[in-house]
Amino acid sequence: MEGESAGGTAKQGRDRRFQAILPLKGKILNVEKARYDKMLSHEEIRAMITALGTGIGKEDFDSAKLRYAKIILMTDADVDGSHIRTLLLTFFFRHMNDLIKRGNVFIAQPPLYGIKKGKSQQYIKDDREFVRVMVRRAAEGMVVRYGEGAAKLEGAVLAKFMTTLNEYLTFFDKVDKRLRNERITELMPRLGITQRPDFEGDKKTPPKKIEKLAKEINKLAKECQLKHVDSYFDEEHNLWGVKFTDSQGAERQINWALAATPEYRQMIAKFKLIEENMQPPFVVEVLAKGTNGGDIASDLSDAEREDLEKAAKKSSKAPIRRTKIEAERVEKTSARELFDYVLAEGKKEYSVQRYKGLGEMSSEQLWQTTMDPERRTLLSVKAEDIEACEVIFTTLMGEDVESRRKFIEENALDVKNLDI
Repeated sequence: MEGESAGGTAKQGRDRRFQAILPLKGKILNVEKARYDKMLSHEEIRAMITALGTGIGKEDFDSAKLRYAKIILMTDADVDGSHIRTLLLTFFFRHMNDLIKRGNVFIAQPPLYGIKKGKSQQYIKDDREFVRVMVRRAAEGMVVRYGEGAAKLEGAVLAKFMTTLNEYLTFFDKVDKRLRNERITELMPRLGITQRPDFEGDKKTPPKKIEKLAKEINKLAKECQLKHVDSYFDEEHNLWGVKFTDSQGAERQINWALAATPEYRQMIAKFKLIEENMQPPFVVEVLAKGTNGGDIASDLSDAEREDLEKAAKKSSKAPIRRTKIEAERVEKTSARELFDYVLAEGKKEYSVQRYKGLGEMSSEQLWQTTMDPERRTLLSVKAEDIEACEVIFTTLMGEDVESRRKFIEENALDVKNLDI
């Protein structure tokens, strides 16, 4: 477990009959680079070898001597925690691979969020689940009208739309990292630029969708301070594209290489699911929680309402008055503004805590969420493709700086969490 402080908390919360905690003082040695004798002299690694009981090395290692059925890696949800987990996995992959093959190595899945309202506490494992819970709550007593026809979304349909919208925006942001202009990025799904034929044409005549895209970007040129917007023909691949120079002087290209990326394809797929609803402006009507949005007896039949009024008279109480409750109305001009507003509505009345580290939880919380065998979630570590594992460990953890730099450059745009 990462950290002596969190390790102490976990020790208090564990079941001593079958659980043992080994706190790590910090990042262990990167065994991919270290000599064997240096590795064995490292205090944290020696402690792990002793605790597991298997020994180490070709002659001394014996997986049958393993003292525990499950070896569980518990690290924080931040970048340092991910690094420590990677260092531990490198050690097991290089020096105790049999334990991975036998299915003894697991990764703990502590919750990322805790939400509380009064005495009620709920734990949520990740961002996606957090959004799903919040928008489902917000959808109660909310109506979203969109487009000129003021078609509406409400209830479960609204919650589903907001969940899919969140997924779309996630992939949208990944694509936009390559273009650095949201107004231009959102043009592509709306123009239906999805397949290779959309970029194909003879040398003199660009395909219709590319021509249309160039015209639409030209309309934004003055507002976005763009220069040299034009379509171009790539003779090497016989494909058309659009290029422009942004306000910072950087040239951006929209071509098949971009449209063929996984994030672009996912963005298009999610957009198609909600395309008919993506018609701003969005008018949101929000009712106070616990109201039904109008006549408080509107859900009753005439006979039921009459019986209710008679009962009220007999008990000397005034009959129920039919009162209209005005809904709060707000207008949002973009899908992103709508999503942010709905998410904020879902968070109202809740105390939301995002757990960056295991040390932020009490011993009781750690037991309930991460250590109790009846309720915890574990990821089983597998090495099904040994060759691929060899390549990735050697590239990221080894001595070859150039190969690691190349890997980082090729995957930099896909980074989700980055500490600077």
